[in-house]
Amino acid sequence: MLPREDDTARVRLADSKCDGVAPRGPKSEGVLTVLRGPNPGFLYTLDNDAALIGRSPEAQVSIADDALSRRHARIVRRDASFFIEDLESTNGTFVDGKRLHKPRKLEDGCRISLGGRTLLRFALHDAIEQEAARSTHELTVRDPLTRVFNRRHLEERLASETAYAARHETPLSLLVIDVDGFKQVNDTHGHAAGDSALRVLARALLAIVRKEDVVGRYGGEEFAIVARGIDRRGAAALAERVRGGVAELRVPTEHEPLSFTVSIGVAHTEGGDGCEPERLLRAADQALYAAKHAGRNRVESAPTAASTRSRRITPRRNPN
Repeated sequence: MLPREDDTARVRLADSKCDGVAPRGPKSEGVLTVLRGPNPGFLYTLDNDAALIGRSPEAQVSIADDALSRRHARIVRRDASFFIEDLESTNGTFVDGKRLHKPRKLEDGCRISLGGRTLLRFALHDAIEQEAARSTHELTVRDPLTRVFNRRHLEERLASETAYAARHETPLSLLVIDVDGFKQVNDTHGHAAGDSALRVLARALLAIVRKEDVVGRYGGEEFAIVARGIDRRGAAALAERVRGGVAELRVPTEHEPLSFTVSIGVAHTEGGDGCEPERLLRAADQALYAAKHAGRNRVESAPTAASTRSRRITPRRNPN
């Protein structure tokens, strides 16, 4: 039987509403992607009316490049448009090869050069594209279980932070954190409880550290914190806060709440010669090994990174 005319109209209307293609919205959302410089591929969404760009940790677009001024440039949103202005930076701000002397409107696809080494791409998205870009970026830099940074991004940030510390001879600390007896946690309470413990631990770490510190999952039950600008004593104090805070955590399970402890190895450098990510990692790893063998649920600090230059580092076997 052939459909009546009004049935055909209803089918066409349904097809137009359910064709699977969301209508395009206005391209009013701004995104910056690092093309060259520290952390290439890193994405910044411009969600506020103004975004400060610079090497200051307080900047909304904070880039650890010593060629940048602390307050290098600023992007301001006016209605659906974005304008960039240089903030009297030392090495200048360039848009598509031209140095800024006054605010300039950013067009979709503009390339922004900062200080001669860092290159950003500006893009305009609609709301759906913006959310997709944000989600895709999160997948590339976040650990799917704990939502802290993954190992790849952690290592990239450590490399950029050590380079910055070496050039400016500023302090940098690395904390490597390992859950004590994690295999027993899984064997006794099950892997679901173990996963919950790791998620709770990650949230606790994020609550303890400063905004400018970097928290990442280094692998399995091992996490790391990169903390710039604190001295050796401050790094040890931070590690003790983490150790004590974790010991007070309770993770709900099917039976009784689960508690656990962590051991922490701390490596510190004052910057300058010898400030290398591999050396800092080895020193922190060795300190963690010492903490495990000294009884667990404790903090051990390695000698300064500079003093490890002539010292043989023994590879760590994980005693858990």
